[in-house]
Amino acid sequence: MTDVSPPPDRWLLETLQALRTTLGRIEVEEEACLEAIHPEYGDSARNLLHFIAFHRHAHPGLPKALRQRGLCALTDCDPHLLSSLEAVITALEALEGLGPSAQAAPPSVFQGQPGPGQLQHHCDRLFGALAAAGVAGIMVTLPAEAAERPALIADLLEAGMTIARINCAHDDPVVWGRMVDGLTQARLATGRPCAIAMDLAGPKLRTGQLALQPAVIRVRPPRDRMGRPSQPVRILAVPPGAMPPPPDTEAVLVPVRLSKAKRLKAGDRLRGRDASGRRRILTVVRSGPDGVLLQADQTCRFRSGLVFRQRHRKARLRVGPLAPVSGERLLRPGDAIRLTPEPDQGGGTLPCTLPEVFGDLRLGERVLFDDGRIGGVIRGVSAQEVVLEVTTAQAKGSRLRSDKGINFPDSDLRTPALTAKDIEDLAFVTQHADMISYSFVHRDSDIQTLRQCLEERGRGDLAVVLKIETRQAFLNLPRLLLAAMGHGAPVGVMIARGDLAIECGWEALAPIQEEILRICAAAHVPCIWATEVLDTLAQHGHPTRAEITDAAMGARADAVMLNKGPNITATVKVLEAIVARSASDRSDRSHPLLTCLAFRSNCVTDEPLP
Repeated sequence: MTDVSPPPDRWLLETLQALRTTLGRIEVEEEACLEAIHPEYGDSARNLLHFIAFHRHAHPGLPKALRQRGLCALTDCDPHLLSSLEAVITALEALEGLGPSAQAAPPSVFQGQPGPGQLQHHCDRLFGALAAAGVAGIMVTLPAEAAERPALIADLLEAGMTIARINCAHDDPVVWGRMVDGLTQARLATGRPCAIAMDLAGPKLRTGQLALQPAVIRVRPPRDRMGRPSQPVRILAVPPGAMPPPPDTEAVLVPVRLSKAKRLKAGDRLRGRDASGRRRILTVVRSGPDGVLLQADQTCRFRSGLVFRQRHRKARLRVGPLAPVSGERLLRPGDAIRLTPEPDQGGGTLPCTLPEVFGDLRLGERVLFDDGRIGGVIRGVSAQEVVLEVTTAQAKGSRLRSDKGINFPDSDLRTPALTAKDIEDLAFVTQHADMISYSFVHRDSDIQTLRQCLEERGRGDLAVVLKIETRQAFLNLPRLLLAAMGHGAPVGVMIARGDLAIECGWEALAPIQEEILRICAAAHVPCIWATEVLDTLAQHGHPTRAEITDAAMGARADAVMLNKGPNITATVKVLEAIVARSASDRSDRSHPLLTCLAFRSNCVTDEPLP
């Protein structure tokens, strides 16, 4: 029996032609969407739709099949997908001997492509004069210290900062105004341009204020490698309210009330029980007008009201008062806890700052606390409370404190991204910012609400950077971009990897951040790589090898964001060197192994191509 199956190249050609038809069909299906797009983004929106359709229907083995035939695999053609697909079809037709192109050389897939030019154009609009072709910008979060030290801002500009970020979740308009004034002065002094990005706080889904508890000061002698105390620990006992500098850097300051302190002399001993109830001895090193310097051979825990006495001369030391500190909960696997809108009631309850989300929660959905350190599952839900079972915590218990983040990664939250505080802050932001970073945006309506507020304030032209920090935002990213393209103002995307890693899982962060880069490339939208970039270097003065690699990967984006830290100026210099060396990689945002996670579930088959 004769084999009548089509030859492999003919089968591949038919597959590519079907994909071309699919790309045309999505334009028809989304005609209303394209009509709502501003002319500035017409080509970009159309290419984004092509990207979606292509990855919904493309066979996962297509890139390998194209490479085996010596053709472009279409894995790095996201910014110009249709024209690249046309070029590959033309080349394959030539190989098949079809049409007048059979004797012609295959055209370059990059000839006459609008994608890279469109992206650079949108970078110029978002970052202004700061957008240098081939070099990622450097965004730096200004610390509160910058409000009092304009020289710090000048140092950051000299080091390479091109965008100054002011986080509206902290401080107030008075402090922000000082930062803006300092930046204005620094720009004049250095002659360097720098944009201002102001980050709206968004809805704070956190643990509420837990009941205060007594403060405890813990002092512990240094120990050798066997765990034995190697020398006594020093304690400077001073009257409450007095804050003299310690006589040496190792002394721990403890406020106390002293009775008959003049009778104390070097070598005298004070005895008592510390906060743990254990007997402790404090030995006097010296007594003077600045207080009494003591030393202890064992770990001591001091709390208000503890008394240490001298046996014979009757001198006495009473600790305190110590200001109470925020409370905490010790949570273990299997514990049941109730989230409530009420102030802390102790026991098995936990206050929540945003009870409006309770109505969006469902049984069996997960909840994560404190950057995912503690996890639970919803066992009961009502408008007044949510009952949780703790599933992830240390066996001995994990401590949960006030003002720690809460994430509901499985829940479809309808909480608006723009809060009353954000609307109030817009009065300052619209007067001073070059771009707004929009926190916790996850729906089309969030973009429309912000744009309406900006237009009411006469700043409809203000650039908006969409912070992708939730699972919802990641899954809705194409629709968010299309909604933003309905306006002519510049738009960008920030990969806020902190909350994104918590919501989507640490193991999924790497492919997700690559996926966002690809979607932004397809939409010709500038992308900012953010969260914990060179964080160890900024905090401690020396980087890890992993974060150097991370910064180099992030340099493929159009800007990289640094958080504040005591060594931030040196960190900016290191990042500038990294992005300069990585400039040639910025045009390649794709990864040959990715198959577009956001749309992968709709692929027709996983069978290998012929």
